Amino acid sequence: MKNKFLVACIICLLSASSMYAYTGPGDNAAYNSVIRDFIESHMTSNYKKLNKVLDENSTYKIPHGQEVLVQSKEELVGQMKKDGGLVQNCTSNYEVLAKSDAMVIARVDFRYDTNIQHNYLILEKDKNLEWKITQVCKIFDDVAIPQSKELATAKN
Repeated sequence: MKNKFLVACIICLLSASSMYAYTGPGDNAAYNSVIRDFIESHMTSNYKKLNKVLDENSTYKIPHGQEVLVQSKEELVGQMKKDGGLVQNCTSNYEVLAKSDAMVIARVDFRYDTNIQHNYLILEKDKNLEWKITQVCKIFDDVAIPQSKELATAKN
């Protein structure tokens, strides 16, 4: 009887400890896929893909002078749909700045000839445990263009 009780206790302890065991860093592929879909939607004006990765209550913030303009998901996707087929002439890359099991902060850069557009993304798991972008903050930086020492003049 004592052996059965001891075996039952050991099984319970092992079961309980396996439920709370560290399972690793989580599903990196899932949030990386959302970031890549955001990039593709921006570069190809794929409003359907953007609609899929944005949370229903997501906001898109753009500084404009001394104020910040805020767009909703509906406004952003609607504008992209209206622009339809616009392909961006830029390169992209991204970096995950911070991550946890429920939230990821990433920076996505789009490099154009004269500026860099930085997009800071906040991704969160929704109630279905799917990664969605809940906020995008877009900031532009000018790219330093090397100045030629020779001045060009126009001739007829």
